[in-house]
Amino acid sequence: MRRAWPVLLLLLGAPLYAEEPPALRVMTDIWPPFRMQEGDGPLTGLDIDVLEQLTQRTGLRFDVQRAPWARGLAALQNGKADLMTGLAKTPEREGYIHYLAQPYYACAPRFYAAPALAKALQSYSQLANLTIGHVLESAYFEPFDSDPQLRKTAVNTEGQLLEMLVRGRLQTVIGTDCQVDYELRDARWNGHIAKAAFQPEARTDLYIGFSRQRGLQAQYQQVSEALAQMQAEGWIAKAAQRYQSTAP
Repeated sequence: MRRAWPVLLLLLGAPLYAEEPPALRVMTDIWPPFRMQEGDGPLTGLDIDVLEQLTQRTGLRFDVQRAPWARGLAALQNGKADLMTGLAKTPEREGYIHYLAQPYYACAPRFYAAPALAKALQSYSQLANLTIGHVLESAYFEPFDSDPQLRKTAVNTEGQLLEMLVRGRLQTVIGTDCQVDYELRDARWNGHIAKAAFQPEARTDLYIGFSRQRGLQAQYQQVSEALAQMQAEGWIAKAAQRYQSTAP
């Protein structure tokens, strides 16, 4: 009779199940309706819905951590984070971010000001006479992003921009329409802020991007394929309608 002890010992020494891979670290900041938070509650919004759906389709887990936008980008650049959502594409960022091939949403850059000035602001050349607020490390459109002649003030969030605009510390601010228009539904801005007549002929495509420092090609491919399927099914467009319907 042949002894089964060596096989039995091997079986006893083997793990009962494969170790679960760690969650992917996602850096983000508040940007309604894509990422929102009430008090100390969990993050909600379209981007969070997209990540949850990606988990269902791929089995990948995401650890979403809130930080100022510029800090999140720095974490991608130095390999301390795995990915971000809601990314605009720029040549500089492409050096350290591996963008998915297709955007998952699109917004448009717009200027906002007090109602009288918003009506009078009808051309790019008029910006030279104004103090302009923008979010640190955000990309909007050219030539605005690289224009050294403009008097630009950078802050961490769009909410700060709107507060400074109402208090007269800025004359105009730039943001993306799908985010700032959502913010302006808040009654406290009624009669104080309006969209400028000048509207740049540009749009801001939003991407998911992975850190090039992390070597996550397999996960990149999984997310890319699942997101393409979600777009083909109309899942993202349908999910976005849930937030659009919250307007009073």
